Amino acid sequence: MEAMNLAVPQIEQTGASLVAVSPQTVKQSFFMHDQYKLRFPLLADAGNKVARQFGLTYRVPEAQEAVYRRAFVNLPLANGDDSWELPIPATYIIDRDGAVIFVSANEDYTERPEPGDILETLLKRS
Repeated sequence: MEAMNLAVPQIEQTGASLVAVSPQTVKQSFFMHDQYKLRFPLLADAGNKVARQFGLTYRVPEAQEAVYRRAFVNLPLANGDDSWELPIPATYIIDRDGAVIFVSANEDYTERPEPGDILETLLKRS
């Protein structure tokens, strides 16, 4: 999110807008938005309803849940439910006509598209 935050001016120069969606509560999203001084909206997806429509949800495995609990990562508090469900990180670029022109979804949360790749796609379409 920090890398994308730095790219916001270039994204906006292409005529595009950046929006992030998170299963965190509105309050937690506000804290994150404030903490990272995000220049784009961070929308709350209560219960992963939107993520589920895109087929992006998974239940945190018990071993990972145990690690989170030991590290004091309180997912139920952050997300406002006891599901221990998260979305797979995904990026979509949707053009003005509603056509999806770029998709990236990877279960490995450390593998995400670079802002430069997103900008390149936007520049080709602007």
